[in-house]
This record gives sequence, structure tokens and C-alpha cells, in this order.
Amino acid sequence: MTFDLSAYQPASIESREDLIAWLRGNRIDELECLVPDMNGVMRGKIVPTPDFLHSLDTDGLRVPETVLIQSVTGESEYFSRVAAEIDLDIYALPDVRTARIVPWCEFPTAQIICDARKKQSQLVDFAPRTFLKHVLEAYAARGLKPVVAPELEFYLVEKNPDPDLPLAVPLGLSGRREAGRQAYGIEAANEYDAVVNR
Repeated sequence: MTFDLSAYQPASIESREDLIAWLRGNRIDELECLVPDMNGVMRGKIVPTPDFLHSLDTDGLRVPETVLIQSVTGESEYFSRVAAEIDLDIYALPDVRTARIVPWCEFPTAQIICDARKKQSQLVDFAPRTFLKHVLEAYAARGLKPVVAPELEFYLVEKNPDPDLPLAVPLGLSGRREAGRQAYGIEAANEYDAVVNR
């Protein structure tokens, strides 16, 4: 299945009013309100559009502070070193410029990335988006603009139709499997030239 994502880019949304008009114009039923954690995993809430619109008139959507510092497995046993010992509520306030339609949902759904703020409206200092804002400000103060891109990683595994079986190393060009974990081994990489060089 492929999606033409250009069809889902909204017209320029710069204000709360633009966002509301866009949501109504696209008859959005639900919003996925996303708060990235320290690993870049999106956490948050899925809310009906009326509840989302109501949150715009209040402090925002409440989420627990520990969502920001969960490990990739969802654990947060070390949170007291960074966050409060009690799991305080923080507020997910939407960045209106990030609203997008979710093309794979059955009914009209949008996603929006949120900033993590405290009740007094200041940004949560250990939230990843707060760190990013500080980094961008530091670059701007020096007249610089960072250029970034994701690092794509992939793993080659043997076809496996049974999800109960573990993944296995595929056969290489030589007809043999890689014997050990050679993370940057050139010989092992050459075994899969036919795939990697496409």
C-alpha cells in the first residue's frame, strides 16, 4: 500500500484559528496528540476533535511527566533522577504548524506534535522538543542554521512466515550465513551486494 502524502499536507497553518478551520474543513473526527519521548518514540493521547478544541481553551491535554523519559521498552524506573519523584501532570500544547491528516486511518484523523509545558506555561526543561528549541536558538545566535536528516538503518533477515520463530541471518552470495556479529565487517557486507547496491 502506498500513500500520496502530498495530498495530506495542509495549507499554511499559523494560528489557532487556521487550525480550527482546517480541522472543520477536513471533518476531522479525532486527533493524535503526539509528545516525543527521549528516544523519539511518540507518546500522547488520541482525542475526539471536540475535546481537542476544548483543550485549546484550557491548559492543554494532561499527560504524565514520565512519558518524556520512558525507555524504548516503556520503562521509567529512573525518572526520579530527572523528573519529580511524584509523577506530575504536564500539558501537551499543540504546535499548530505540525497538523497533518493521517492517511491510513479509516475515518478522518489528524496528528499534531505537541510541546510539553508545565501548568505555569513554561516549557518542561527536559522535554526533547525543549532541548531542540534551545539548540536551534544557539545556532541562530551564531548566525547558523543546522541541516539534519534521519540516519536510516536496516537489517537483512531471512524470510520468516512464522512470527513465533526467531529471526535468522539470510544466506549470502557464497551460500553461507554470516558466522558472527560483525557489525562493520566488510566481508559480511559484501555477501549482500545484490541487495545493498540496488
